[in-house]
Amino acid sequence: MADRVWNHKRKGMVIDMDLYPLKAQYLTNEEVWLCLEQTEVCERQRYNRALVHVYCLEREVRTVEAARLEPETKISIGRYDVLFAGFGVRAVIYGAGDELVLETAFDVCKEPGKSLRYGFVSDFTAKDKTNGAMEQLRKYHINMVQFYDWSYRHDSLVSEAEDYEDMMGKPIHSETVREKIAQAERYGMQAIAYGAVYAASKEFYDQHQELAFYNANGEVFRFIDRFYIMNIQKGSPWRRHLTGQYRDAMEKMGFTGIHMDTYGFPKTAFSRLEGDYTRVSLQKEFGSLIDETYRELAKTGREPYLLFNNVGNWPVAETARHEVKAVYIEVWPPYERYHHIKQLILEAKQLVQNQKPVILAAYLEPFRKESPERAACCARILTAVMVTNGAYHLLLGEKNGVLTQGYYGDYSVMEEKTAAEMRRYYDFMVRYLHLFYDAQLVDVTMTHMGWDNYEYQCSAENWSAYGESGKLWLTVRESEAYKLLSYINLCGCQEDYWNKGKEMPVAQKDIVCTVAVDGEIEGIYYASPDLPDSESYRLPYEYLTDEKGKYVRYVLPEVVVWAIVYMRGKL
Repeated sequence: MADRVWNHKRKGMVIDMDLYPLKAQYLTNEEVWLCLEQTEVCERQRYNRALVHVYCLEREVRTVEAARLEPETKISIGRYDVLFAGFGVRAVIYGAGDELVLETAFDVCKEPGKSLRYGFVSDFTAKDKTNGAMEQLRKYHINMVQFYDWSYRHDSLVSEAEDYEDMMGKPIHSETVREKIAQAERYGMQAIAYGAVYAASKEFYDQHQELAFYNANGEVFRFIDRFYIMNIQKGSPWRRHLTGQYRDAMEKMGFTGIHMDTYGFPKTAFSRLEGDYTRVSLQKEFGSLIDETYRELAKTGREPYLLFNNVGNWPVAETARHEVKAVYIEVWPPYERYHHIKQLILEAKQLVQNQKPVILAAYLEPFRKESPERAACCARILTAVMVTNGAYHLLLGEKNGVLTQGYYGDYSVMEEKTAAEMRRYYDFMVRYLHLFYDAQLVDVTMTHMGWDNYEYQCSAENWSAYGESGKLWLTVRESEAYKLLSYINLCGCQEDYWNKGKEMPVAQKDIVCTVAVDGEIEGIYYASPDLPDSESYRLPYEYLTDEKGKYVRYVLPEVVVWAIVYMRGKL
């Protein structure tokens, strides 16, 4: 199929069907299935045939026809012998003198841990057993789900009772937890058990006061007067107890990993294990705790997915190199601005030499405190920032739930329009997965633009390399195979705080860009989740030469919130 050339008059349409992959992630050479749902209204209009086009970047790689449509039609689109790639799907649905267009995306990985899109569930009553939460997370391509908080007590995770209350008084039905874990397995997701590393109930503390951590005044550390902080140092009986509880969570409940939570404070504490008070640096203990936990859980016969919460980015330099599947950072002030988000991501990627996913938990207060419109715009911009810089965002969960604070049980719910917008953004992330998360792509924004750097030039006077308010934020990443330019529109935004609601930016149009090249390129392509479709459009370009070298020049048609341009060839 020929490249689709950008046409600014192309329109979208509102449709009453749904298309999505049956699994959140597929493995190399696994058969990929889509589900096409249509309502009774669509059935009465007699939509009876679908032509499904599969794309890898701008190239169509497969076409599959479904000749008979049911209310719920399963469509096989084959197997894909790739190690790590995202794919876009465009399905044309034909009816009596009419046609509709649906889009979705899927990814294929040899190692499921290479791309970890993190979400959450926190409702576990009997009526929540079939609440559709896992099905909805599948549509967002969430392939790793944190169960928060599912346990009986932090010091006694698995309850012997079928119905119980957690430490915050939340009711839980064990069979609901198990059913959601089973759903996660069916949908290609990792089910991760929340488990704080040092929190215990008062009852446990009263019986084991020598196992607690104390402050410089000799008082036990407590969190919200409910959770008592226990001694996690190497050799402590609490550590042996904790890893045993984690193992119970995997063996008795079926979890595939543990979210090892911390509270950020304290950073130093006093131990009473030896009788006298001994000062302990928690940072020096966390690494061995992670590795010891990994070894214990590996005895279950399953590869354990461990995450460790680096609260406020501490102590990520210590924990990132240990047996965690991803670098996980919970973002709090003073990391308040968009450039701080990029800083966290780039520093984390450097710590692990780009060999582990980076996940940021950045909770969005606007969904709780501001208008739905301002919250939605804030979420779109922050998603663009995360993905542009090659990280994942823990934000979505339950049925269109969104996190606004550290206690996940108090999540907010997105409006239907916002949920649809976020789903397009997550489709876009997965469709262009192997661009956004290519370990070979290096960020050169600060060294290849501006001043006497002629490698990348932008005609817009109001562009920025680090996310300033009122400007068009450019991020440039390049490798031997690709050049990737991301444009995030902050024009019209009054400030650059990521956790503040935003009005829709002022759209930027007809932006002339010039890029230095060393040879002939194969093409320049433009895509955006804000367009009626997320396909790659070939942009016209021309070659220029001067005393400094050879360039290509193209015109970026429009940036509403987020757009990308990529090129390949002899770069």
